[in-house]
Amino acid sequence: MASNHLATPDAELAPILATLPTPDETLLNDFTASRAIFSAAMAGANSGQVPFLPPADACTTKDHKVPVKGGEIVVRSYVPASSKDDTRFPLLFWTHGGGWVVGDIETDDNYLKILSVELQLIIVSVEYRLAPEHPFPTGLNDSYTALNWTTQNAGSLNADLSKGFLVGGASAGGNLAAVLAHRAKADLIFDQFPLTGQILLYPVMVHPDVVPDEYKEKFTAYEQMNDVNTRFMRESFKLLQGPAANPEVSPLLYLAFEGLPPALVHVCGMDPLRDDGLLYAEKLKKAGVPTKLNV
Repeated sequence: MASNHLATPDAELAPILATLPTPDETLLNDFTASRAIFSAAMAGANSGQVPFLPPADACTTKDHKVPVKGGEIVVRSYVPASSKDDTRFPLLFWTHGGGWVVGDIETDDNYLKILSVELQLIIVSVEYRLAPEHPFPTGLNDSYTALNWTTQNAGSLNADLSKGFLVGGASAGGNLAAVLAHRAKADLIFDQFPLTGQILLYPVMVHPDVVPDEYKEKFTAYEQMNDVNTRFMRESFKLLQGPAANPEVSPLLYLAFEGLPPALVHVCGMDPLRDDGLLYAEKLKKAGVPTKLNV
């Protein structure tokens, strides 16, 4: 059964939605302009989080340079302060959203500072290289290299991965986090540092042109929304330049889900990615992976 009813706004929300500006059509035809528009929008969102920021001395942030194939990327660590020098924290590895085309390490900066202090965990955020200048699988490989770097430097980051080692991200970042979880499951390196959780916020899970027949009846959000955001997602897939049917582009197409770490999946009702998350959560549950779904 389709989940179209989830796109009906709550009576309290509908009047607010009516006041919001229409997404800029520039997003569809000029990815350079898209980056400026996205950065401005996220700067506004970050400013709204300022009143909730912890005190400056409650969290230490530091940028680290990590060598990758063909260059160098930056990862940013967020370490909560502690009254005890020997305190070790669980760790969350974070990949930002933006359709693999826009966004950067500043996108979720305030949000991650708040999370680090409120939840008392270390966060490592990666600035993977973007498409189309760096097509698939560059951003994914950058993220995986950074994840490996994180395991090797956990001690110096004040992390204890046995207390918790999670991957997480939003939208395209959720896509990357899900693929990282699959890669880590198959990589002997992570036998010593197994992932203990994955946080997938409105994740991109399948190219709309390769949805398996068994799910097509439930995959209706793209057609139902059919707005600038929907067309932006299609354009993002084009700019990514990855094979649509490759599970590392469309993680819903992975055959084996058993053994993945427990998952927290968020989806939004009025979102072209709604059914991506719903179907992925369904496959996780069928495979016996402990999964919590929030709509």
